[in-house]
Amino acid sequence: MTSAYESDPIFETVPRQLSNLVTRIHGREIALPDFQRDFVWDATRTEELIQSIISEFPVGTLLLWKQGDGETFASRSFEGAPDLGDKRPAELVLDGQQRLTALYQALTGVGDERYYLKVDEFVHVAEDYVKEFHEVDFEKAIISVPVAVSRGQLKKNEELLGSSHFPVSDVNSFDDWLDDFVDGSVTIDGNSNAKYLKSLYRRMRDKYIVPLRSYGLPVLTLPETTPIEAVCTIFETLNRTGKPLGPFELLTARYYPQGVNLRDLWIEAQDNYKALVDFKVDPYSVLQTVCLRSYGSAQRSDVLKKLTASDIAEHWSAAIKGVAGVIDMLQSDCGLVAPKWLPYGMLLIPMGAVWNDIQKLEPLERAPAYTRLQRFFWCSVFTTNYDQGANSQAGADYARLKDWVLTGEGQAPEAVKELPLSASTLRSASVRRKALYCGLMCLLATTRAEDFHTGQAMTPYRVGEVQIDSHHIFPKAYLARIKASESSELLLNRTLIDAETNRIIKDKAPSHYLGEMATTYGEEKLEAVLSSHAIRSDADSGLAKDNYDAFLDERLNTVVQLIERVTGRSLQEQ
Repeated sequence: MTSAYESDPIFETVPRQLSNLVTRIHGREIALPDFQRDFVWDATRTEELIQSIISEFPVGTLLLWKQGDGETFASRSFEGAPDLGDKRPAELVLDGQQRLTALYQALTGVGDERYYLKVDEFVHVAEDYVKEFHEVDFEKAIISVPVAVSRGQLKKNEELLGSSHFPVSDVNSFDDWLDDFVDGSVTIDGNSNAKYLKSLYRRMRDKYIVPLRSYGLPVLTLPETTPIEAVCTIFETLNRTGKPLGPFELLTARYYPQGVNLRDLWIEAQDNYKALVDFKVDPYSVLQTVCLRSYGSAQRSDVLKKLTASDIAEHWSAAIKGVAGVIDMLQSDCGLVAPKWLPYGMLLIPMGAVWNDIQKLEPLERAPAYTRLQRFFWCSVFTTNYDQGANSQAGADYARLKDWVLTGEGQAPEAVKELPLSASTLRSASVRRKALYCGLMCLLATTRAEDFHTGQAMTPYRVGEVQIDSHHIFPKAYLARIKASESSELLLNRTLIDAETNRIIKDKAPSHYLGEMATTYGEEKLEAVLSSHAIRSDADSGLAKDNYDAFLDERLNTVVQLIERVTGRSLQEQ
């Protein structure tokens, strides 16, 4: 007789190959329960996941639920995967949706970004040597490119990458790609050089490309007999528990014997500066700010290896005041009316690192320094410089920022010198382009965008009190009803609207709801309010005529002028 202590486990964890999971998602055998949230990861998170996969690091367990013939949840396909139609999936994903969606999109070439591995970053050609993972600069080795509106623009972006960038979505045809790449790379010694290079890159393939197909993700599967009530409880528990061990915790333990208690310092900082709590600033960001001031680097390896207890003692206070001071400036001068509209949390680090130096200037010298710092903020947002390689970008920016901000002389940061954003890119950008989206909302707040009901300017208090949020100008349901050719999720179709006005707008044509609002508020007042949101509403406007394309073009022209005003740069046409 088997005792209770020797019973078989209820659940069993079995690894499944990544290629198998992708195939089954594409074949509609694995799907999502309909209550799962949408895919929200940005490109950086996906790049980090790809790095873990090709380095063969653990990426966490997936939780799936087998579907039988009995009662089940409504289901839907993964974003970018074929629609389920009438097909009933064999399994639903309860935990792991973001990871699986990111990998599915990267490996099949769907979604808003395309991902590439720069193969030269994984090898030493001269030494005939494949690098170990800790020798690879992954910020250069893995990159993403946003998908443009036209295939021509995407092809142009790919050409700019260079021949050594291998598309992750071509993982099953690496050898064919390698033949073309090596043939284009051979410059000396003919075939013998080609044979040497192919041998080297095939070893790189076995080490770093093959895991994109064969990596085994541990999968825990609930049997089909698991009651729905139990599944709900399990799902809720998964989404409210678990705290990862990060660099801050590791360094807290390291410095404690040396008389520096990071935990107490962080608690004190949160007590003294409410903005750190409101904006959910990660204490690791403060350590990166300290590392910038100490060593000119925000790289994780430098934070963990170089930073000392004495560095903390010297720079912690300045870093805390800097990060909190920058948040206050962005709120008061750059339209940051709510934490969710901060385009890049990483921007707080180089800006916070120079803040204390600005404070030491003579009073009359501080104003122009603050103006330059604000210009750096806007330029960084609209160049989207921190979408990739944010740690490296912070170090490069700080090296120039600390002199340029204080004196206005010397080399300006990269984003200030060049603004590669084009009007066409802005015209086609969706709300998934987080930095541009948040930047636009902040920009509207700086122009004193007025509340649709009261005409009062946006403030952090009013945004929370009146439930002001980003909403569609042309309602999503209306655009679907008229089968508009342009997406409803373009960022130019968004502005800050209070909850009551959004209920009035609902799914109505703009001409309809404008008429209702004009009756309530008066046409002159309504036109002034909409103008403060960079929206034309006169009788000949695209909005008044329910012409979505014309509206987008009109708003683009106004928004471009606003961006050029705060950045001091002209946008490109294409």
